[in-house]
Amino acid sequence: MKKSICYLFFFASFVACTDLEEEILDEALNRDLLQGEGATVGITAPVYSEMYGLFNGHEDYLLLQEITTESAIVPFRGGSDWFNGGRLIEAHQHSWTSSHSRATAVWNQLTRGVARGAIAINTLSFIDGAEAALFSAESRGMAAIYNWYLFDLFNVVFVKNTEDLNEESTVLRDGAAFDYIIAELESVESNLSTKSQVGSGRLTKGAVWGYKARLYLNRGVYLDRYGSSVSFANEDMNLVIENCDRIINSGEYALETEDYFNMFNLDNNNHPEFIFAYDQRDTRNDGGRFTWFALARNQHFSLVNLNSAGTDGASICPEFWELWQDNTDDQRYSKVFVPQDGTVTSVPEEDWAVNRGILQGQQYGIVLNGEGTGFKRDANGDLAIEMLFNTRRTGEAVNFSVAVDLENNTGHSDGARVSKYEVDPVATNGRNFSRQDIPLIRLADVYLMRAEAKLRSGDEAGALADLNIIRAARNHPRQLSAVDLETIWRERTYELYWEMVRRTDMIRFGRFEDTWTSKTDSDPFRRTFLIPQTAIDANPELLKQNPQ
Repeated sequence: MKKSICYLFFFASFVACTDLEEEILDEALNRDLLQGEGATVGITAPVYSEMYGLFNGHEDYLLLQEITTESAIVPFRGGSDWFNGGRLIEAHQHSWTSSHSRATAVWNQLTRGVARGAIAINTLSFIDGAEAALFSAESRGMAAIYNWYLFDLFNVVFVKNTEDLNEESTVLRDGAAFDYIIAELESVESNLSTKSQVGSGRLTKGAVWGYKARLYLNRGVYLDRYGSSVSFANEDMNLVIENCDRIINSGEYALETEDYFNMFNLDNNNHPEFIFAYDQRDTRNDGGRFTWFALARNQHFSLVNLNSAGTDGASICPEFWELWQDNTDDQRYSKVFVPQDGTVTSVPEEDWAVNRGILQGQQYGIVLNGEGTGFKRDANGDLAIEMLFNTRRTGEAVNFSVAVDLENNTGHSDGARVSKYEVDPVATNGRNFSRQDIPLIRLADVYLMRAEAKLRSGDEAGALADLNIIRAARNHPRQLSAVDLETIWRERTYELYWEMVRRTDMIRFGRFEDTWTSKTDSDPFRRTFLIPQTAIDANPELLKQNPQ
């Protein structure tokens, strides 16, 4: 899907500050061009390309799903670093307005995705053959998935007439929006390929089953956004189980059993556990920022790019840290390449890597030599390992505390960090380039969704079995002997941290109005984001603001 082709699409926006109508230049519909080799790929590529930035940027979907929870906090470090216009603080404290710049950016990305899907469907209708039909199904399914993200975040779905793109969109909410997304996914399901045919970077039958499971699991939330409790109908839970069963029984997927962090390595393309993923192997500049976002400015990631290091952005809250403290022997908690107790003073180059998982306490690692031309080495040529100090900013030791907040702790080392995704050594500054895929739905989440649906419909034994299947795959030292909702909540914490599902999970489990570090807001209206004011101003007859 990375190929390019010279189609001249023009669409006047479907986004924040202009009209929700699209236009296609007549030149784009040149019949000879549309019948050329690679035409279907070129037409569909823009639909998938909207995933870029949305799912690998540190202040895009990650911000809305993780920084709004206790799994991520970005202090105004030292009173001068990472304020970023206050948008990270507003997200964490649930004090955002309709002008929040990053919520607006995500809105724009998702509405563009819906628009691009409609344009692709329209254009592919001029091409005959099975390949055009396949890519049309993928485009329609992707538009539905972008609409699901809009629905989950903003309670809005856009319906486009793909036969007449100049016709004004219809806006759906609540149950009508839910039904529309399900119907769109089911309309393309039978026409899609399987993972074994096209890989996890394209929309497949399995991906549709995974999104349908998510929809039905959250249906009670979507039908009563601000209610005091969530209703989980047995009919919905049975549909969750049915769609999860399809994935698990398909033979297309397998749980990672060797090393949990393999799924987040650079060579993770088409990993057996991935059902749907953002494929970013094209090494475009400006991607793969999650680990860079969290780690310290003196934690180097690359032996070839001396400036590739962290940025002292996001930490985790103490409440999230505490969820791990009776489970630190879990493989998912950490993977240590360099012991952090000062006992190792050098390592061979081939054995060095940045530690993975949750990092807390004094950090040790490679350091630049006195000339700044390379990294220090011992007499044998091995990499020297030293206690790290924040020489780029404050001089303080890189000693990640548990304590962190937005009011008092202003040090650059405040807060434990997440180092889940491997950083690409070709990144010249730590934040650009990455050749790893970003999983959006993977098999462990399917087992967890099925376990939750089974428990909510009364099948405790089935739920327990599903949780223990995951624990066995992760080589966990303990199997569970009982299950309740708290057990499932914790298992989702351990398995899916920083995978952009936390906010949605918290709302479903009734925890989004809880108090945690530097966040006391308990307004249920914060379960949806405010529609960007720019979009409402451009379309006052079409869009109505969410409660605030």
